[in-house]
Amino acid sequence: MSHRINVILDDQVWESLGQLPKGERSRLINNAIARELLRQQRQRAMEEMDRLRKTPRLTKETAEELVRRDRERDQ
Repeated sequence: MSHRINVILDDQVWESLGQLPKGERSRLINNAIARELLRQQRQRAMEEMDRLRKTPRLTKETAEELVRRDRERDQ
């Protein structure tokens, strides 16, 4: 399904976009937006992983006990 939207472009972008055939304009814009949204999503995920790495998780279990418990859960 396609959707029509209105956007505002800088003059330089508009001129460059105007050089493309009409069918390619929408495809180019759609692909560029999809790539940027994916990049932003990945960036947020990386930032969240960094935040979680810096958050200390205190446990009374040893590393061996944690691994054993994790393996048992997978069975």
